[in-house]
Amino acid sequence: MKKSNQEAAEKITFKNLRRLYFFALLTIALTIIISQFLVQYNLNQQLSDSKIINFSGKQRMLSQKIVKEVLILHYVSDSATAKKTSHLKEVLEIWKKNQNALKNGSDSLAFPKEKSETLSKLYLEINPIFNKIAQTTDSFLLNLQQKKSASENQKLVQIILENEGVFLSKMNQIVTQYDLEAHEKVT
Repeated sequence: MKKSNQEAAEKITFKNLRRLYFFALLTIALTIIISQFLVQYNLNQQLSDSKIINFSGKQRMLSQKIVKEVLILHYVSDSATAKKTSHLKEVLEIWKKNQNALKNGSDSLAFPKEKSETLSKLYLEINPIFNKIAQTTDSFLLNLQQKKSASENQKLVQIILENEGVFLSKMNQIVTQYDLEAHEKVT
């Protein structure tokens, strides 16, 4: 009888050990799965952050490209002016579209519509400067198309040049802010 009681106790102990072992394996598996989801989420966040940082950095380059094209069109007259005018129009449209996506968010680019208070303030500050450059460049292109005098365009070129430095400075602040916010998410 002692032997059967001992066997029964061993069976119960073995079943308990088996349950504990199964529970431990299940806990480890769930921990691995949850941690993988968290890692993937963080990687996706970082990818999104780097994309918006690069995109906003591209805006600085496009603004400089616009200024360069305007200066070339204003000071260099040759047979390729029509082609350069067309190129400037394309760059200007991309620049406008990109700024809108950054400022207002974009579903297709996965840019957030909601922004931090600091970023919202920076976009409010840069908006009049952006609009001034965009409108002045549009006027410059119209003057070229209508073959107006160089003196009229000289004023427009001056306005673009005066605003371009401020735009670059503000865009630098925006890029830096995106970078800071991305680092805050990681830590």
